[in-house]
Amino acid sequence: MTLRRSPLLALAFILNVSASVSADERYVTDNFVVHAPTKPMAKTFGEYAEKYREEKARDWLGKEMPRWQQRCPLVIEITEGRTGGATTFTFSDRQPGVLSQEMKIFGSTKQLLDSVLPHEITHTVLAHHFGQAVPRWADEGGSVLSENDKERLDHDIKCREFLNAGRGIPLRILFAMKEYPRDMIVLYAQGYSVSDYLIALGGGGLKGRRKFLEFLETGMLKGNRNWEKAVASHYNFDTVDNMQLKWIASLMAPPADLASRAKSTGSVSTASLNKPAGEARGYDNRTSAAPGLPQLEAPVLGTARGSTPRDEDRAFPTRGSSNTRPTYSSPNMLLLPPDLPSK
Repeated sequence: MTLRRSPLLALAFILNVSASVSADERYVTDNFVVHAPTKPMAKTFGEYAEKYREEKARDWLGKEMPRWQQRCPLVIEITEGRTGGATTFTFSDRQPGVLSQEMKIFGSTKQLLDSVLPHEITHTVLAHHFGQAVPRWADEGGSVLSENDKERLDHDIKCREFLNAGRGIPLRILFAMKEYPRDMIVLYAQGYSVSDYLIALGGGGLKGRRKFLEFLETGMLKGNRNWEKAVASHYNFDTVDNMQLKWIASLMAPPADLASRAKSTGSVSTASLNKPAGEARGYDNRTSAAPGLPQLEAPVLGTARGSTPRDEDRAFPTRGSSNTRPTYSSPNMLLLPPDLPSK
């Protein structure tokens, strides 16, 4: 699973490339100034950036975005073994609007063009639509929707794994978060899963995405704390907690094509998928106690994305939560076969 928009990662990237920007090759499009190691590469990324800008705007808004008043700098670094990106925005204090933006991505050419670039371009569509910072879970979750099949499947699998491990974040906390939590990789996977669920619930496609944007707009009112009103108004849930139960229930019955997608992307072996969850773990399903729903924990803030909190730091008391980390011994708690590998 690739990681996006990590502040520490972005800083390291900026330091690595800033000295060479003036000496690299440039390509200018209507909306981007691309810096890349070679002229042909800069041209390719510029053309793809414009293509994704039009495509993602139509996917989310049903129309193209107006031409930006200032071109967005887009810096490309080709690397092996690490992939990521960062898009930063300056928003107006007087009225909704983006004053400036900058995008930097690094990785293999194929991965950048196939997943990272459309992911980062989606951030710009959401930022310009709202004219303000988008809640982290929705910003990242919605942008993961633009990635390739394998990346989306990896996030899908990871979300189930995190819930089974007690690393999920309660939706009433996740929705109100304005910054990244310690377990940032959970925010990515869970944000993607919830975004995908709500878009499908709203009818899918452009219709579902428009409804999702309306839901976000309502939830972001009152300082990003209007989510109870939002879930009731747009999805007819009594409470955010009720939405959480329905979302988790949907994960317990994964799509019928999940196994075929996992096989086709190489995320899991055929033998693994054909093996019952209980058998794969060595349990006897006939004697396992009936499980409850996976529980979610409050996040712990303040460390780098993708890190695993220490047990003693894991959860803090909130309404309806416990300091005790839930454990899941029953194989029936597993939402996917347990030996699905993760990246």
